[in-house]
Amino acid sequence: MGFPLPPHKCRVYLQYHTWKQVLSGALVGFLFGSLWFALTYLIFTPLFPLIASWRISEFLLLRDTTLIPNVLWFEYTHSRQEARARSRKLVSMKSQ
Repeated sequence: MGFPLPPHKCRVYLQYHTWKQVLSGALVGFLFGSLWFALTYLIFTPLFPLIASWRISEFLLLRDTTLIPNVLWFEYTHSRQEARARSRKLVSMKSQ
């Protein structure tokens, strides 16, 4: 079993790209990613409550979670609570 190469090395190894192309792509990706992060964080974040109140946002089930300090923990605990509530409901339905 061979050790898998990272994608950037595979692209050069398979001669799909040169190292110059791979490094240029990484730089462009870093720049666009940084720009998108800055736009989202500085410009779009203050607009999230307004955007979440639009009808299309409600239809797409979008919600504003900017006020939740740890979204990952929030989702984890609430999904566990929901699973427990559903299992209790299922057990009570079976016992009837």
